[in-house]
Amino acid sequence: MQSDVAEHSDSRLAGRHIVVTGAAQGIGRGIAQRCARAGANVSIFDTRPETATETATLVEKAGGKAAVIDVDVSEEASVAAGVETAVSELGAIHGLVNNAGIQRSVSLLETSAEEWDRHFAVNARGTFLVAKHVAEQMIADGVEGSIVNVSSVGAERPFRGQGAYGASKAAVLTLTTVLAKELSDHGITANAIKPGTVETPMVEEWLEEKADQSGQTPEEVMRDSLSTHILDRPAQPEEIGHVAVLLLSDEGEWITGESIAVDGGYLKG
Repeated sequence: MQSDVAEHSDSRLAGRHIVVTGAAQGIGRGIAQRCARAGANVSIFDTRPETATETATLVEKAGGKAAVIDVDVSEEASVAAGVETAVSELGAIHGLVNNAGIQRSVSLLETSAEEWDRHFAVNARGTFLVAKHVAEQMIADGVEGSIVNVSSVGAERPFRGQGAYGASKAAVLTLTTVLAKELSDHGITANAIKPGTVETPMVEEWLEEKADQSGQTPEEVMRDSLSTHILDRPAQPEEIGHVAVLLLSDEGEWITGESIAVDGGYLKG
């Protein structure tokens, strides 16, 4: 189900260097493109550099410079090296969007300890590690920047099968609040975005899993999901990017410690 989403361009991030994790595809790609159309240069952190190169091409078409950096956000050494490379490639970092994440639809009674730990390793530990190393770099460079963590509406109103995912994304909300409080003295803001249903490969995989479990078709699962949204359509990735750009820009400098639902009204439905 496609929606007609107008492209937006502005100069709110002109000359700034933004790091986006998990930007090879999906929401991360949409955010990277939107940041580039706002004038930013973008470092793309992902474990799929070949696919991330496609995002880099889109960033460059939008007028920004792009650096593709192979980073596993769950490994501290990989994160530290990635931040160092990003600065070497594109200069001081002004903003971070922690978007890298994984999601599987599986009941808690069928969730293995390894599956639980993997969700927390990427979604929670990864967010912490990248935020920590980027914030340290911002402070060292004297940059008053912005950190945006991508959580989920599943942190507050999860579907069945989202135990590990929802819990790990709830951890991101708590982390964001503490980051906002601890980084404020350095002029760094920290906020979270809670997307609802967005047209991405991850959501497509989730629909397939839910369909297999319920005996429905993916289209029926999507229809049921959208019935709980006030707006009866999924978002496009760049619609999440609109809010990210606001929070990364000067217009968002008086916003910190917040979690903003970009969910078509799902949490109010």
